[in-house]
Amino acid sequence: MSLFSKSLKPLVIVTGLFSLSLSGTISAHGNDHDNHHKPEEQHKHTSKKTDVMVMNGYARATFALAKTGAVYFTLHNQSKSDKTLISVLVPQDIASDAQIHTTVMQDDVMKMRELTEGVKVKAGQMIAFEPGGRHIMLLGLTKGLKEGSEIALTLKFDDASEAKVRLPVKKEPSAGKELSAGKEPSAKKETGDGHHHHH
Repeated sequence: MSLFSKSLKPLVIVTGLFSLSLSGTISAHGNDHDNHHKPEEQHKHTSKKTDVMVMNGYARATFALAKTGAVYFTLHNQSKSDKTLISVLVPQDIASDAQIHTTVMQDDVMKMRELTEGVKVKAGQMIAFEPGGRHIMLLGLTKGLKEGSEIALTLKFDDASEAKVRLPVKKEPSAGKELSAGKEPSAKKETGDGHHHHH
């Protein structure tokens, strides 16, 4: 009897060690997987929530063979620190480059100038990119920006955060009034708003 139990013990110990080392490997692998995964998630989280909200964004529809396009939006800095939009990335299948521009009056002529130092958005401030002012210029369009389609942009800020946005392609609101046949409901609404402003 005692001989039997003696021969059984080593077997139990070996099995115990084996299962222990196996579970150790699993948990180590699990931790490694978590550690590898977490920063990626945090990075994703940071790049999405850059504390700067992109609102009312759209790209202006162009004619089919256009090589340049313009994008407008409003940036709202919801953080307690100033941020600077330093660059904008556009997928190569849409355009070859995206630049931050502003429109300046020079000798009674409207000219576009690239803002190479970016645009600063102070803490809590809202900055509008709109026709006749700041805008994102798309250069080397692969095809015209068609109304109803979408474009993807990545906005990069000086604190290494970024915002990925998808913006609709729309006709200019002013063009919408002239071409009311194309979009009856919105044209009516815009006309109504126009009247309201006149009053």
